[in-house]
Amino acid sequence: MILEKIQIESILPHREPFLFVDGVMEFSHNKIRAFLNLSEDLPFFKGHFPGNPIMPGVLVTESLAQTSGLCLAMAARFDKSGTLEFSDGDVFYLASANIKYLAVARAGEKLELFSSMTRGFNGLYHFCVSASSGRNRIAEGSLVLASPKNVER
Repeated sequence: MILEKIQIESILPHREPFLFVDGVMEFSHNKIRAFLNLSEDLPFFKGHFPGNPIMPGVLVTESLAQTSGLCLAMAARFDKSGTLEFSDGDVFYLASANIKYLAVARAGEKLELFSSMTRGFNGLYHFCVSASSGRNRIAEGSLVLASPKNVER
C-alpha cells in the first residue's frame, strides 16, 4: 500500500465521519487506485437501509471525488526524487459530477476507487472515475474538481 489513512489525512481536509478513502494502492502522475472498507459500523448504514445496508450513491460519488482530490494533491507534491512531501492547503471543490450507478455497494465489502485525470485548465480538473466491489462495477462516469482560487466567494 502506498498511503494509509493517517497519511491521507495529511493531504485531504476531510475527517471522520466524512472521510471516504482508507488507503491508496497505486498512484502515478495522473492515475490513482484507492479503497474504502465498508465496515458495518459506518454511520450511514444505520439508516440506509435497516436490514439491507447499502452505501448511498451520493457517498460513492464523494469517495470518487476525494480520490480524485488525492490524485491532484499527490501529483503536485511528487518531486523528481520520487518522494512525496505532505503539507496543508490542498483543497478542491466538487464542481460537477456525471456518474452512472450500476450496482449497490453493501456493508462488509471493500469499495475500490479509480480515478484518472484527463485534462486540467484554468483551475478546473476533469477526471474519469469508477468504483467497484469484487467483480461488480458499482459506478462509473466523470467529475470535475475546481481549485478554490477560481471559485467566486
